[in-house]
This record gives sequence, structure tokens and C-alpha cells, in this order.
Amino acid sequence: MTSLLQETLCEVHTQAPPPSKDFHHLTVTKSEVLWKIWRITFRPNQEKILPWAVKKLHKDFLLDEQLQKEMQSIFGKPMLDYVLNLCQERYDFLIRMPESLIVHILSFLNTEDIRQLSKTCKRFWKLCNTEEFWERIQRLQDKYTLDAQTDRLPAYKKPFKVNQRPGHLALMQRRQTTFF
Repeated sequence: MTSLLQETLCEVHTQAPPPSKDFHHLTVTKSEVLWKIWRITFRPNQEKILPWAVKKLHKDFLLDEQLQKEMQSIFGKPMLDYVLNLCQERYDFLIRMPESLIVHILSFLNTEDIRQLSKTCKRFWKLCNTEEFWERIQRLQDKYTLDAQTDRLPAYKKPFKVNQRPGHLALMQRRQTTFF
């Protein structure tokens, strides 16, 4: 399952809370946490301030409580918890799956279940609110509905070629599987 993971597990950027204007960029890879900081100042007498970065291996980041407190103050508690989970190799595989595999899995659900799933995260919301997604779901459900109908026919009555018009199902129904 870890082969599905890309090198960059998480990447986020934000501006520090007021009154600071500093810019922060956080990247979590498979092996390390990288936090880049650009100091923003409006004082004309200060010399050029270069950005600086903190780079820690996952095991070192888990032990550095001071860095975790700073990260929580900038990025918030939920983001810190997410980074800690990634460092402990607790990955969210469902979000990282290829889109075609997710669409195939979702084709087994009815519309109400898909609607509820679209409320869980931004990726599912974007995926479930595209016309292409619903067309692919309809095609998959049409294919399996047709297969289920022809499987019930005796062998001598099965059609050789069926011309099927797209979207012939008015209501999408839960697809029957052959596992049960």
C-alpha cells in the first residue's frame, strides 16, 4: 500500500498570525519535515533578511517538542496532529488513491452515499461535483446493470450485441456484486 505514496506527503503554506507578517511553508516527505520561513519586515534600516529552513527527520521531529509548539502556533493544532500522524507512518490512503480507482469504488454506492462522502474532504468534494465524474459513474453502473441482466437470461436468449443508449437508468441504484 505504501507504493501508492508520492514523495511529498503534505505541503502547506500560510502567513503567521498577527502582528507578524512572516510567511511559512511546510513540506512533509516520506522521510523528513521541512519548514521554510521568510521574515517580513517593514523597517528600512534592517539589512537583507534571508529565509531560513528547519529540516528534521521524522524521528527527530517527533522528539522536538519546542518545534512542535511553534508549528502549532503557526499552522494550528489540527495541522500539527496531521503532521505527527504522517511522521508515525499513519497515512490516509483513501485520499492518495488514483482517481480511477476511487471512481470504481464509488460506483458501488448510491447517490445519497456519494453525496455524504463528498462532504468529508476537499478532494472528494471536487471529484463528486464534476460532470465527468457522474458520467463515469453512470457508465460503470450501466455496464454492470447490463451484465447482471444478461447473466439472468438462459444461454440461448443472451443477446450477441446490445445497443444501449447512455443514461437509461433514471435513478442510480446500488450495484450488485458477485461476492455475495
